[in-house]
Amino acid sequence: MKAAVLYGANDLRYETVDTPVCPEKGILLKVIACGICGSDLRTYGGGSSRAQYPSVSGHEIAGEIVESQNPDFPVGAKLSVAPVIACGHCWYCKNGIQNQCDNMRMIGTAEGIPGGFAEYVSFTEDMLENGCFNIIPEGIDPVDTVIAETASSVLNAQINTNIVMEDLVVIIGSGTIGCLHSEIASIRGTKETVIAEMNTEKAELARKQGFQNVYNMGSGDPELKEFIMEKTNGRGADTVICACPAGQAQADAIELVRKRGKVIFFGGISASSAAVIDTNAIHYKEITVHGASAYSPEVNRKALDLVLSGQLDASKFITHRYELKDLAQGYEDMRHGKMIKGVVVF
Repeated sequence: MKAAVLYGANDLRYETVDTPVCPEKGILLKVIACGICGSDLRTYGGGSSRAQYPSVSGHEIAGEIVESQNPDFPVGAKLSVAPVIACGHCWYCKNGIQNQCDNMRMIGTAEGIPGGFAEYVSFTEDMLENGCFNIIPEGIDPVDTVIAETASSVLNAQINTNIVMEDLVVIIGSGTIGCLHSEIASIRGTKETVIAEMNTEKAELARKQGFQNVYNMGSGDPELKEFIMEKTNGRGADTVICACPAGQAQADAIELVRKRGKVIFFGGISASSAAVIDTNAIHYKEITVHGASAYSPEVNRKALDLVLSGQLDASKFITHRYELKDLAQGYEDMRHGKMIKGVVVF
């Protein structure tokens, strides 16, 4: 089969490799589409200390089962696959917090389990039992379902932090995650969302895709803090979400949120991007700061249902499609902020 194999930082090769075999009580999946994620880009650029080489990345997968030894997953079924595989027996799993599993494994993250940037991928029985594998109903384009993986992380963050109807939510960053946070917060009934984006080209792309609530910080508009304070009679935002991997965004969030407001740090940042956070403001303003990472199989099903029901319109997010041989170009387009979501389509 053909696969995009990563041999090291920025060393991606489109080549022929052995097709995986169907494991006992497992399945063999023919990949239909695989989304390109920011974490894939970070691994491609050498930013993952846990990456193994050579490896096949890609963890936002949709495909068709072409061979099965598992009665719950019949041949011919279309499948939405998200990468989280919990162990099912640690303290966190037993208490319904599978996204913090002590023995977490991840599909297609260059850490050992091959992913979806290949024509075929196989999954074992234990993955099927403890992971995020959901059959896509007839009449749904499997390509659209790749957005459900990122939406799962976003939905998990908003459930855990209890974003509510009365909230004014400010989201820093207009990439896939930022736009999803805005859309899902709106679905949850929040009063208003504001997406703040420094890059003018990215802000214009988000607006073109139908996100009209984008505030371009780099366009000569008033300062973001002034803008938010005016909207809130000087209080600040109820919730601020950092949806870009920048330390300054985290520092800005503390400044923008109101007293007793909530801040969500979504996504890791590099050491070189770190900014000094005003912990005195957290203390005196009684700000609650939340981390956000991954999701449980239950939340993944809920996020997929948002896509299947049409509440999340995948066409607003998927701006670029690539052939597998052109994956490196997809990474470069993402690196330069030219897309909201790119997808490799087979």
